[in-house]
Amino acid sequence: MSTTSLRTNIILFLGIILLNTCIHIPANKKHAEIHAIVEQANADFYLDSRIWYQDIQAEIDGESIIFTGEAFYSIPVRGIARKLKKAGYDFEVIDRVHYLPESFPDEQAYGIITEPYIMGRYKPVDVKQEGTEMLYGEPVRLIRETDKYLQVQSAIGYLGYIPKSALRRVNLQEWNRYQVGKQAVFMSNDTLDNGIIIMMGTRLPYLKNDKLLMADGSEKVISPEDYKIVDPKTNPLRQEILNSAQQYLGLPYVWGGRSADGVDCSGFVMQSYALNNINLPRDSDEMANVGRIIGYPGWMDAMLPGDLIFFAGSRRMITHIAIYMGDDRVIHSLGKGVQIQSMNPEHEDYSESLGRRFAFAKRIFE
Repeated sequence: MSTTSLRTNIILFLGIILLNTCIHIPANKKHAEIHAIVEQANADFYLDSRIWYQDIQAEIDGESIIFTGEAFYSIPVRGIARKLKKAGYDFEVIDRVHYLPESFPDEQAYGIITEPYIMGRYKPVDVKQEGTEMLYGEPVRLIRETDKYLQVQSAIGYLGYIPKSALRRVNLQEWNRYQVGKQAVFMSNDTLDNGIIIMMGTRLPYLKNDKLLMADGSEKVISPEDYKIVDPKTNPLRQEILNSAQQYLGLPYVWGGRSADGVDCSGFVMQSYALNNINLPRDSDEMANVGRIIGYPGWMDAMLPGDLIFFAGSRRMITHIAIYMGDDRVIHSLGKGVQIQSMNPEHEDYSESLGRRFAFAKRIFE
């Protein structure tokens, strides 16, 4: 072989190597674009991370995308998969996300605070990282367990780590006793004859004849001098809000609307409350940070007419809101406009979408 031919073959060989190397550049670009889409979805999730959060990562393995990280709801995660497909990445999606809350033994996934007050901290530490205090008798939901701490979700929604010794673990049935019925709200500090300290603002279930349900599950007669009895069920404002809401029945859904010509979901709720002198934020994901939690999927026993129900979406965490009417029915603005639908599969007006997307419910007033 001549020197010229050898040089030519070497050049061709090097050219082939370079061409093959260039083939990997688009793949790297694809990986970067996939990660960018996932990161943007986490940012778009939007709910106060002190209450809910989503932290999804994507691992690319050949023609598969593996989702890892943490999230509270699967619907926004599935939304990421749809975003990737829409962007042209029609890969197999494998969901290995760690969903919260975790499972707990004997279905004891709830707790009742047994300290006069305890600080919930954003990290499992003894000092700093303060979130919010939880008071004696407050029902909380367990999220995860570490060696010394439990991460819980307080009644107002804040996440926090507290020592395991600061609560009594209970099942849903026992937890429900602290949510339903009349409440005794302490208007001043009180030290009981057995040494238990009750702080102003503490709420305990009122049973009868001045008897309260204590955090340890016992029942104790306490003079009503330091507390007032609140019965959310009898508040006439609940019916007044429903009356206001039903005035909008049949109006069309209008994005951004809050007038008598048409309303969107949050505009409808906002106006129904505003007609009764209760001012709420404008959007559903902002309303989700107001009030105290009164319902989760699988637990609606404590919900009353006038409470707010929030629904998860694929674009963001909370994309829809409705007003609870009782009997598993809601009134809301969606699709064709303001309408009444049921979350009970046995009802004729059942909406499968509402049942599937139900995230939580909140109470704005007692």
